Amino acid sequence: MAKQKLILVPSEKMDSNRKEDRNEHGLIRMSKAARNNMGFEDEVEVYPQGNSANATKGAMLLKIFHAYSADIKKLRRDENFSEAELQRTGFVSTQTYNRITGNTDRPIAKNIWITDDIADTIIGADPEFLLFNSDGEVVRANNVMGYNGPIGCDGAMAEVRPKPSNSPEGLVAHIKDLFEDASLTERIKPYNWMAGCYYKDHARDYPIGGHIHIGNPVRIAKIGTERRTDFFKAFNKILDELLAIPMIKIDGADLGRARRTECTMGKFGYFGEFRLCNGRLEHRTLSGMWLMHPVLATMVFGTAKAIIDEVYKNVADHNYDLDYMFPSKFRRHQVWSPNFDLWREIPVVNDLGCVVNSRDMIELLHKSSATKITKKFLASWHSRMRKLSTYKQYSKYIDGLYELLKNTTKAFQDYDKRLQSSWLEDKPFLN
Repeated sequence: MAKQKLILVPSEKMDSNRKEDRNEHGLIRMSKAARNNMGFEDEVEVYPQGNSANATKGAMLLKIFHAYSADIKKLRRDENFSEAELQRTGFVSTQTYNRITGNTDRPIAKNIWITDDIADTIIGADPEFLLFNSDGEVVRANNVMGYNGPIGCDGAMAEVRPKPSNSPEGLVAHIKDLFEDASLTERIKPYNWMAGCYYKDHARDYPIGGHIHIGNPVRIAKIGTERRTDFFKAFNKILDELLAIPMIKIDGADLGRARRTECTMGKFGYFGEFRLCNGRLEHRTLSGMWLMHPVLATMVFGTAKAIIDEVYKNVADHNYDLDYMFPSKFRRHQVWSPNFDLWREIPVVNDLGCVVNSRDMIELLHKSSATKITKKFLASWHSRMRKLSTYKQYSKYIDGLYELLKNTTKAFQDYDKRLQSSWLEDKPFLN
């Protein structure tokens, strides 16, 4: 796929097409030159630009069809589009345009995310953080800000909702842009914005999440919801084993265990916790600790992307075979039960070597056994990650996270977690 972004244009011709056999709202029309340039054939998943509570909410899987010559001529005449621009332009109905962009005022959107293969799969996130006043007391976010918007409340906790990206740096840049936008942070400016894992005051406790959202390649998006959910069980197990387990080094035993097993507001980040978010996998195991610094966030996103791309590559290599992704015989198994010890019989999980039985995964995650993330454990983990076919592309992130995790849990917990100092003042990180 070409690395250029798609230009999306609403088409009056598509709006006025009344043919009963043509659902224009499910199409994206492109010239032959544009299809060839972008490398598209039958379908493409189109993601929204701009920020929203769920940045992938407007994503749509669209069938590709030939463009109306009148639309192309109109762009050349009225908008002075160059041939290079026309070769990355797609036309959609106004209804589809509004759903994808969330913006009815802008006639042309020039930076729409697209994906039709695994290499360009996007990632997103909606990490939570706490607000503290000058007396060191929690200020409930829902008392000072609304729910909606790129920075809003999720109950008593604040949440930043960047638009997604297909690169770690892109996603980090989107978070930074939101924190730097004074119009978005005006209501919380008087407070300290604090990253964390878990906190408890006299009134309640706060399980702070750092959820990661994963885009779907076209072939995954076309799988029915039930079978896709089955696949996400395997996918989430891989993420738990290769990313969430090492990251308990940062959470520490007390905070991680409290978030996962003791929180009175509910249990969060436990083994196997994931959610379908608009048809996509939302990995919910990680705490919000990675938000403490953009360097750490970058390494986490890059390592996650290496794992994500490796999973999708393996699935693609097996022609998206459903039994490779999650065999039918396990559909009624309680895979998150401590008694489940058949992960190696799920091919995609076995091929990535993520076959630790569920009992041991629960023991590690729920107790947040940070002392078990020793130098020896990390060296073994790093060796496993180096064997991924995606390692060469993502080595700087994997190696970077490896070096960071060599720090003690105390070093992470003692670090100043004020987001203003780390994201706005560029305070150096641990090493």
